[in-house]
Amino acid sequence: MSRTENSLRNLRYAALLNLALVIVNFIARRIFVMVLSEQYLGLNGTFTNILSMLSIAELGVGTAITYSMYRPLAVHDEDLLLSLMALYRRFYRIIGLVIAVLGVALTPLLPYLTHDLPDIPNIRLIYLLFVLDSALSYALVYKQSLISADQKQYIVTAYRNIALIVLAVVQSALLLLTKNYYVYLAAKILSTVAINVLLARKADRMYPFLRRRDIPALPGAVRQEISKNIRATLIHKLGTVVVFQTDNLLIAFFVGAVSVGIYSNYVMITSGLTTAYLLIFRSLTASVGNLCAEDDRTHAREVFWQVDLFGRWLYGFSAICLVALLNHFIGSIWLTETYLFPMPLVLIIAANFYITGMRQSVLTYRDALGLYWYDRYKAVFEALINLVVSILLARSMGILGIFIGTFVSTVTTCLWVEPYMLFRHGFHFPVRGYFVRYAMHTLLTIAAGALTLYVCALLPGAGLLPFIGKLCICAILPNLAYWLFYRRTPEFRALWTMLLRRLKRT
Repeated sequence: MSRTENSLRNLRYAALLNLALVIVNFIARRIFVMVLSEQYLGLNGTFTNILSMLSIAELGVGTAITYSMYRPLAVHDEDLLLSLMALYRRFYRIIGLVIAVLGVALTPLLPYLTHDLPDIPNIRLIYLLFVLDSALSYALVYKQSLISADQKQYIVTAYRNIALIVLAVVQSALLLLTKNYYVYLAAKILSTVAINVLLARKADRMYPFLRRRDIPALPGAVRQEISKNIRATLIHKLGTVVVFQTDNLLIAFFVGAVSVGIYSNYVMITSGLTTAYLLIFRSLTASVGNLCAEDDRTHAREVFWQVDLFGRWLYGFSAICLVALLNHFIGSIWLTETYLFPMPLVLIIAANFYITGMRQSVLTYRDALGLYWYDRYKAVFEALINLVVSILLARSMGILGIFIGTFVSTVTTCLWVEPYMLFRHGFHFPVRGYFVRYAMHTLLTIAAGALTLYVCALLPGAGLLPFIGKLCICAILPNLAYWLFYRRTPEFRALWTMLLRRLKRT
């Protein structure tokens, strides 16, 4: 079996595991809201985002060092890999300690971070358990980067998904038996330690040289390159954290923790889709990195258009499904109407999902080429615009204003800066064609989405049967529109030929 076929098979296994995880998580969330109040759900979201904000301490070290592993892996330079892993280990030990200290230091400020802190006993103890879990998540995690850089991300994903499935089942059972939230959190902490230990041992078996005691000094040129990339990725990390991790904190501050809990249900669905899709794009990063390392930028650009079309189709179709199906699924199948947002909020959630997803082809190539330095200041403006617009609009529009802030910051920065820098410094080719494709696809998605929503509205009523009917409509109309529009393009023909070739081999 070729390496490509093996990768495709592993990707299918990973996709099935991810689907199983999503299903188990839906059941686990249902049990959670049955046993505990919606206040605990809001508390989960609020504390998780506070600790996610502290992940800025990671400084983008993981991304920078993983990029530095591509070439030594290709030439089997074990000495350099060992030096990189030693540096990675030192960084992550410090990061875990910093997050623990900062997390504990924030404890007295908890009453000021939410509009109405839930009336839950020992709330500070609960928060400290979240801090402990976050700090421990950095223990031994550095070895996973070597597996990912070696085009074996599916192994990390499989281990993590299996562990998360087991965790969800155990936590649900513990809640049903004990109705104790502290036991629920203790299981999460034990799971965090266990998965990192298991993956670290897996890395030791796959790469026996990691057990060596004689660690060579890291070459000065490599150290300088890593330092430069860390400075760039730190700024990117800042922008990502501010844009994607502050929404829950702003909702908690301006609206309340209960609304954070309701929003977490929507995030659970969109994050499930994002995780599944990123599995595909991350599996491409190392391959694209090897392709670009051959310095054949013309071929790399041709492959980019294929990856970009795949991403546009995938995220456009998914955004339409979110608008048409989200509230029906949450309100009448999964939970109840108590946990619903009005349609304007669903539209902006889907819009943010769409514009974030449309970046993935560009980000895949940026990471593979190591182009973090050129658009480093973009993240600063992105973060500032997001905070200013979100806070200003939150006072008058509430949650909708916060989501609009995220949309505005992405459109005014990431949407154009990232592809511009990729085409200028990566492909050395005009970026105009990318923007034309983006605009045409967005207009096509809006038109297909409007038609899909109109037809779905002809199937009124709640319950499973109307949902299945709407699901069928969503599966047919948007994909038919995309096929009619793209069927004659070179990138579609290349993707279709590749798909047929894969199907013949299976």
